[in-house]
Amino acid sequence: MLLFSACKSDFEVNDKWSDSPVVFCVIDKSQDMQYVKVNKSFLGKLPASDMASVSDSLFYNCDVQVKLNRKQGNSVLKTWNFRKVDSIPKESGYFASDKNSIWVGTPDISSDYVYELEVNIDNGRIIAKGETGVVDGVKIKTPDERAPKIELARYNNDFTVVYSMGKNSNLVQTCVYFNYLEVKNTGDTVSKTIEIYNNTEYKVSASTFTTVEQAFTVASFYSSLAAQINANDETVVKRLVRMPDCITFAVSSADENLYTYMQVTKPSGGIAQDRPIFTNIYVDPESKLSNTTAYGLVASRYTVSLSKAVGSETLDSIARGIHTKNLKFQPWTDNYYITHKPYIN
Repeated sequence: MLLFSACKSDFEVNDKWSDSPVVFCVIDKSQDMQYVKVNKSFLGKLPASDMASVSDSLFYNCDVQVKLNRKQGNSVLKTWNFRKVDSIPKESGYFASDKNSIWVGTPDISSDYVYELEVNIDNGRIIAKGETGVVDGVKIKTPDERAPKIELARYNNDFTVVYSMGKNSNLVQTCVYFNYLEVKNTGDTVSKTIEIYNNTEYKVSASTFTTVEQAFTVASFYSSLAAQINANDETVVKRLVRMPDCITFAVSSADENLYTYMQVTKPSGGIAQDRPIFTNIYVDPESKLSNTTAYGLVASRYTVSLSKAVGSETLDSIARGIHTKNLKFQPWTDNYYITHKPYIN
């Protein structure tokens, strides 16, 4: 007789739940207000999409204190306490949006110091910390802020954006936006903005005065307008280039921590989808619950923007050029431009 025995194939898909805080903060010296996001990990037998749609899965229901410490070496020189607000709306999506707890503060940020983020959960049960330097000194050199206008009229030319990366910076993103007005058949005027250029540069070693150049073709500028603006919108009577901030150049410079986080978490283009976890948030040994793990990021960036008017040559090219002539943009002789006098012939 042959005896067959079957082993038990049941197994637990989920590991034992661990109370692990998830903390995110990107300090931006160019802004007065700084923000910290504190969430908790969640685990259960329901699909993650179902649990993520419930606010109680994401937020602690106990006391959470957030503060930022200015440090020099191991010494804390000054501390700022952040306050919890629920007034900043969150867009609907995968995660619950009915509640959006964010901690906000107005610390005095200086690139001469290191800043330590400290999140105290449930009166010391878990204390999560992380440190970052400060990015500072980012400056747009071209276009020159003193120039009254720029021209983007000759298709065969390139337009070059030149900037300095700033202190503690390794990653820089440059975005260029086109601002315009739509005059509707109802008499209303609607302000709109589209992105016409977006590029990122990474420097392995960068000093405060490292200069970076990024260029886009003038032809791509017009092609982008044609691709993103609906020429067949019958509700639009005419379009106008918004004055005087016709073109906005925005440069965001970030530190090594943010660069590494972006590299690790970006979607995989290969067959293997396993991604490593990057975090520079840790659980302080002084926590009552010290045998757990914290996740997240504390990093630094600096954002600067510059808006410029365009001249009559560019206005005419937008109104009559081969790519954009059907978009209802008005020539430089339109009364709107004459009234605002944004350019110099």
